[in-house]
Amino acid sequence: MGKENKTADLRTAMQQLDPTTYQEIRESYYRIADNLKPLADALEKADADQGGNAGPLLDEHFLFLQMYDLLRKSNLGGVV
Repeated sequence: MGKENKTADLRTAMQQLDPTTYQEIRESYYRIADNLKPLADALEKADADQGGNAGPLLDEHFLFLQMYDLLRKSNLGGVV
């Protein structure tokens, strides 16, 4: 199934939701989308500020960066 079909299927599913649920999903998506990359960046900077020894802050940075990359692959942003 192509990306266009997946997006269309997701759009159809979202349109079938009650307005409150749709809005909750939309708002939650944008809260995450708006804050995930800044969090990853802040963790990277904090690690560098502590000497940049690739400590636990940098480990967390990489985890949140992976989440950000996955979020960008989601079709939800194109629907809500």
